[in-house]
Amino acid sequence: MDKATFNELASKRLVYAVPDMEQVPVRKDITFKQIGELALKMDVYYPWEMEPGTTRPAVILVSGGDLSPELLVRGKDIGLYISYGQLIAASGFVAVTFNHRSIEGYTKLHEVGSDIDDLVSYVRENASSLGIDAHALCIWAFSAGALYGLRTAMRGTPPYIRCIVSYYGGMSILNKEYFHYSPEEEPTFQEFSPVYYLRTEPGNIPPLFIAKAGLDQPALNKSIDEFVQEASTRNIPFTFVNHPAGRHGFDIFNDDARSREIIRMTVEFLKEHLI
Repeated sequence: MDKATFNELASKRLVYAVPDMEQVPVRKDITFKQIGELALKMDVYYPWEMEPGTTRPAVILVSGGDLSPELLVRGKDIGLYISYGQLIAASGFVAVTFNHRSIEGYTKLHEVGSDIDDLVSYVRENASSLGIDAHALCIWAFSAGALYGLRTAMRGTPPYIRCIVSYYGGMSILNKEYFHYSPEEEPTFQEFSPVYYLRTEPGNIPPLFIAKAGLDQPALNKSIDEFVQEASTRNIPFTFVNHPAGRHGFDIFNDDARSREIIRMTVEFLKEHLI
């Protein structure tokens, strides 16, 4: 993706809104990790009525990561994540948006995975000062963000992850029909395939909300179908929704009733499992 295309996308906001959500308080540019000269930063959005010294459950928004490194480190400042931060805060939760490194064509999965792990650790270690309930978190991942966001949420089934959301997310890179890797690389591809955790740690997986864009890439949608079938077979609690006419990024590109319905359903899912 070139800079011009990125800048055009950066101006787009959610197709769903609630009154006055753009006025929620926000703390910007908190550095949570330093890598040489690169500072990874986070923004924290708060409900209007939140009292000082109190905490709320938090939703951590994990962006997709196969952009150029210089574009990806601007991720939290694009319209999609700003408007989601505002919507989630206006719905009664704390929202965390943040920048992380690029997976650079799946060659930097461990580096990005460590960024997500470190962000969650920072949030929990500083929960009191951030106004966050360290024992009530949701990971909400988008696109390629599902590969490393759900890894953090599902590996070891941490009890403080109360629920997981994935929008148009890649749920496996294990299928050799679409991904080619050597036997030596297979442990890494397992580690960053959410479907792998359904097979190895099915007993304590938190409730899942999975949204599929019907017009998305066939390989990506096949990975979602595989994940949903595996979750159903193993009787894991999940909600699955499909936008038949949805593009990748339907929540900013498809300004229609189905997109708004899916976003509303997701907010209700958060209320059911975080409050």
